[in-house]
Amino acid sequence: MNNNLITTERLLYLLQQIYFDNIDSARAEEAAEAMHESIEWIHTQVWEHDGHDSSYVDKLKGREAVKEFLIERVKEIQVEGITHKVNKVLTDGSSGAFQASVIGVNGEKKSFFGWVEVKDEKIISYKVMPA
Repeated sequence: MNNNLITTERLLYLLQQIYFDNIDSARAEEAAEAMHESIEWIHTQVWEHDGHDSSYVDKLKGREAVKEFLIERVKEIQVEGITHKVNKVLTDGSSGAFQASVIGVNGEKKSFFGWVEVKDEKIISYKVMPA
């Protein structure tokens, strides 16, 4: 058995507890810890706010770049009052897909999908788009 493979439970943990829960709690540095130092991070805006909309795709390389981006973005997320909930995760051990929701303070939900690849039990490729 390949010891480098990630389980569905571990991938869910990385996505929900390490990444999204820390984003929702304005802890950008901790959120970035889910990412590999060589992360390729591609994000299409799901919840439009503060001039951010789905017509622009953020593309970042490296955990430090993601961390710096998140440090600024989590401030806006706090004002907006949104949270993230991963609903489903599938993985073959080295890559995977997930379906999640952004939830507003009024209960409104917007779904999104993501594709990730994993290396050394960290996310090395992250691609998110609205559903």
